[in-house]
Amino acid sequence: MTRTAVRDAQIAEHAKRFASATEVGRGELALEFEPTAAASAQLHVEGRNFYPPMLADIASASSSVHINQFGFRPGLIGDRFASALIAKAQEGVPVRLIVDRQGSDPEGGSREFYEQLIQAGIQVCVTRATKPRAPRGPLGAGGETGWNLSGLGHIDHRKLVVVDGRTGWVGGAGIEDHFENGAFHDLFVRVEGPVVAQLQLVFVASLRWLGGEIPAESIPELFPPLDAGPDPRSAVVLHNAPGRFRPITTAIETLIDGAQSTLDVVNPYVTDRGMIGRIVAAADRGARVRLFVPANPNNWACGAAEQFHHKRLIEAGVRIRGYPQMLHAKAFVADGEQVLVGTCNLEAWSLKRFFEIDIGFVSRDLATQFDEKFFAPAEEVSSDLQPPSTLKDRGRAAVFAAISPLL
Repeated sequence: MTRTAVRDAQIAEHAKRFASATEVGRGELALEFEPTAAASAQLHVEGRNFYPPMLADIASASSSVHINQFGFRPGLIGDRFASALIAKAQEGVPVRLIVDRQGSDPEGGSREFYEQLIQAGIQVCVTRATKPRAPRGPLGAGGETGWNLSGLGHIDHRKLVVVDGRTGWVGGAGIEDHFENGAFHDLFVRVEGPVVAQLQLVFVASLRWLGGEIPAESIPELFPPLDAGPDPRSAVVLHNAPGRFRPITTAIETLIDGAQSTLDVVNPYVTDRGMIGRIVAAADRGARVRLFVPANPNNWACGAAEQFHHKRLIEAGVRIRGYPQMLHAKAFVADGEQVLVGTCNLEAWSLKRFFEIDIGFVSRDLATQFDEKFFAPAEEVSSDLQPPSTLKDRGRAAVFAAISPLL
């Protein structure tokens, strides 16, 4: 896949080209951004802390609300978001959604929920990773069914919100009750400043690839001038679109390989041997390394595969901290300033095949927020995990580690 290097000054131009094109191919989603600035970056941990300000941002929208979400389903929190989006649409604010068929089930169990959104004038486009033939264009618009070969096997695992082209949210949680009630432990980072334009371009390109509609004349409104503010921090959007160009995967490798004094890895599914080897190497270099994972993962196969590597990690000096609830966050913090946060897991599907989105920061302030808001509370309630102890558990771990590229 040929990557497209996009400079900040060219973002609106690229967006206008996407909006005006008859069709956008998947290869055009391989966008490579230059480091830019975030005027602010605020960490919000747990749904009870990130959903209210996210909804407040949506309520304040005056020109557009764009959401790309793997899991957006009916429920207490889903209905709250639906009401907020419908209210905006009724005010005349364009609301556009991209959802994943497997994660959100808009044509099955969530059909009635999505019919309400569509009837309110909200444009919904669906990524269908398991359908060789699928309708093109917005859900419910009667688009012509055609081949979907470029989408097969490529789940859209992204979670992002962009409001008015000025405020962005990226994190690991769906819009689902188990992130609201604490059963799943996750986080979002809210950003302002020039980096938001990069998030907006990813959304515009993705919507157009799915056949969604964005008027070319709306591009100036979607990409307003953005001030880096008095205290900017370096930030860049990293977007894994299926293909050989996988900037998130490369950024994870670079961050881990560059860690000298400290490395904290937060991830629910740690099965990739290459990444595990890099974590071990960081500890061997003398870095203080912590790996935060769920004590009881919801995906038991991935959990078993991870346990196979516990002995090697612990012997290298890595502390493996098991969080009591289902830890679902994905973040990497190194040396008190390098931060990578978003949707990518440390397993083969996320690293190589799925649509994923992260933001990379160089920010001592954000690293400190992670220390105070995430790591310190997690340390208090987590326990040290050990290698599997019984012959049965060791055998199961070995089997699932061997097939981990397929999990």
